[in-house]
Parts: sequence; structure tokens; C-alpha cells
Amino acid sequence: MKEIITSRQNPGVREVCALADKKARHKAGLFRFDGIKLLREAMLCGADIVSVYLRHPVQASVAALVEDALGQGQLREESLVYVSESVFEKISEEKAPEGVIGVARLLGHIHRSAEAGEPVARSGERLLLAESLRDPGNLGTVMRSCAALGIDRLILSGDCADLYNPKTVRSAMGALFRLPTVTVSSEAFPQMILGLRQSGRRVFAAALRADAEQIGSIDLRSGDCFVIGNEGHGLRAETIDACDRAAIIPMREGNESLNAAAAAAICIWETVRAEQS
Repeated sequence: MKEIITSRQNPGVREVCALADKKARHKAGLFRFDGIKLLREAMLCGADIVSVYLRHPVQASVAALVEDALGQGQLREESLVYVSESVFEKISEEKAPEGVIGVARLLGHIHRSAEAGEPVARSGERLLLAESLRDPGNLGTVMRSCAALGIDRLILSGDCADLYNPKTVRSAMGALFRLPTVTVSSEAFPQMILGLRQSGRRVFAAALRADAEQIGSIDLRSGDCFVIGNEGHGLRAETIDACDRAAIIPMREGNESLNAAAAAAICIWETVRAEQS
């Protein structure tokens, strides 16, 4: 057994805690994730895991996962860091932590940024676009829905929540390690939509306006995609104008608009269903 870290001021402990901050994450090129499921997903997807913090005493399910990963070469013995319960409480952001936290390098091979005018998607990919989605929990849930229902790539405006925010990572439930994303600056977002249209796609704004069509009445076809907007303010006017048409999700009278993640799930389902019908 390695030395068990008992000091909350240990340099490594402080570095892991700092990864809760976006600037620190991107400066270090690292992010963190809590729990057995996310560690397993990270290993299955080939993430570059730098360290794994284990609460001592290690619970049986965690010990079994780590032992198996060591045997398969998914983890290195030197990456394991054992810490006391007190130190683990400081590191963990979970209400009921499972006793394991992974730290990995940012996933640059599946999450990239695109310059203005640069292609953002391949022909035949199913897409969802999101503008100004600020809540990390919503972003993670949208990613989870994309991965589960068959979207191949999520395109984000630059002012969306950070992909590596611990709340995003937690809500995505492993989709962060599998779902490719492209981030486009907010200024270039409408032009990017025009570029998608010029490539033969139709882009629909999920937005309430006078000429908006009910989503179920649109004759969707392969390549069509939707844009969802900010939780409180929806899509910018220039973004809506860049789209082919606007679409709305019919709701009972007197109800507020749907949560952005719920609206996204409906748009995703309609996108995928159109290709399967």
C-alpha cells in the first residue's frame, strides 16, 4: 500500500480542488470526474488518465474496478493516489461520493473549436446545435440525450457552459467521453448556420415567432437539424434569421416554455425519427 495522504494542504490535493475552476482546468489541460461509472467510461473510451484518487479504506467495488483496470493496462500503478476520508471530503463534489475521483487530460481529439468558415461537420452526420446554453447541468443532459438517441455531433456557440465543468461532466453521464463537439464563436455562429445550409442541410430554429411551424408538422428529411437556445432568452434574432425556418413544440395553454434540455430531447428525437422513417 502506498502512503495515504492525510493533509488537505498537499500540493496534489490542492491541484485537484483547483480543477473546479475553468481557467485552472484549461491552464493545466486537465479535468476531473467523480465516481465508478465515469472512471469506467473514461477508461473504455481511452481517455488519458493522469491520476486516480482513492478514499482509504477503499470500498470493494472500487478496488475491484481498479484491480481489473491495472491488469488490462487501463491504469498505471503510479497514477493511484490514496487519501484519507477527510482529504477525500475536501476533494469530492458529490453528496454521496463513491470513493474514487479521476483526473484526465482534456479530450481534444473529440472536442474541438472551429474558426469562422471552417467546416464543422461531415456529410451524413446527425447534428444538434446549441446557442448560449449557460447551465452546465442542462448542457450535460443535452449531451447525454444526443449520445443516447443517435446525434453524431453537437455544435456549440462559444458562450455555452464549459464542457469540463464538473456539473456538465456529471450530468452527461459518460457522453462527454463519446460525443464529438465543435465550438464556434458566438459572432460566427449565424455564419456557420448559413454554411450548413449551403452544404445542403436545412436548419430549424427552435423559437417562438409568428411564422413558426409545429415541430410535428414539418416534413423532416435526412440532414435536417435544430438549433436550441438560451434557457431564459432563447435564440438571438440573427441566429433565427440565419435558419431556414422556425419550429415550436406545441404545449398546453398557460404553460411556460420547456426546459432547454427537454426541448433538445424532443428536437433530437424528431431529427433521428425522420431518418428512420
